[in-house]
Amino acid sequence: MITTLTFNPSIDRTYTVSDINIGQVQRVISVNSTAGGKGLNVTKVCKILGEDPLAMGFIGGFNGEYIKNELEKLEIKSKFTPISQETRNCLNIIDGNLTSTEFLEKGPTVQENDLMRFEKDLDDILENTKILVASGSYCQNMPIDYYRLIGEKCKKHNIKFILDTSGESLKVALDSNPYLIKPNIDEIKQLLNLEIDSKDELIDAAKTLLNMGAQNVCISLGKDGMIYLNKNELYEVKVPKIEAISAVGSGDSTIAGFSVGILRGYNSIELLKLANACGISNALNVETGFVELDKVREFYEQVIVNKL
Repeated sequence: MITTLTFNPSIDRTYTVSDINIGQVQRVISVNSTAGGKGLNVTKVCKILGEDPLAMGFIGGFNGEYIKNELEKLEIKSKFTPISQETRNCLNIIDGNLTSTEFLEKGPTVQENDLMRFEKDLDDILENTKILVASGSYCQNMPIDYYRLIGEKCKKHNIKFILDTSGESLKVALDSNPYLIKPNIDEIKQLLNLEIDSKDELIDAAKTLLNMGAQNVCISLGKDGMIYLNKNELYEVKVPKIEAISAVGSGDSTIAGFSVGILRGYNSIELLKLANACGISNALNVETGFVELDKVREFYEQVIVNKL
């Protein structure tokens, strides 16, 4: 089973407008609301791909109930830990030029007893979990090393730990030897305090992350594809050009593709084709964490993976 952790989920609302004029009334063309947060986007795409994932994390208030109900409509299992504060909202505004502007709330504060209840919930499902995906930011008041603690639990239970976060929480978590991390170039620059001006420098930086504890490093290059490497392999991925509607959630969809491919025992080339095909398919939709299976199959054949 694939288990996903979303500590700071949200209701993701996407507004489509013709233009954004600061200081004026904005007329919204369309609205789309979904159960969001990086880990929930991963969950939804895993479900579309035919798996039966379990969603975990913290939720509270009216927004939390909305998220639970939305997942139930999608027949997605959940084991959320309830908290007293309200789950956040996040807003994405897409204008007529398909420019995306996001407004992300900080989210709730959790207490020590919330963490203790979550850890009990997590321990209850570890036996049946093969892959655990932790995505996104912490709630306020969570320890900076919490992903490392989860990574250690995964190591103890022989679970593959996929971590998609950034900054100090990623740096500390590398000590737990996560199976896969997916930073972009800016996140690597910040994490390692480096300037990166070439592909060779990027690969050297990724090797540093391997030496710091990651087992596999996937570097997202957006429309230019991906670099993927571990101690034994190095791949460059090229993706087909598309007219993207919204790239929000594409990284999460990519992680879902990785998760499903790893669960199914795909080799590296098959894995990279599926992961990137999911990311591309998501970018063709307004809804975050959504792919179309026929498009995934189509893009799977178009993704080019070269071993370097």
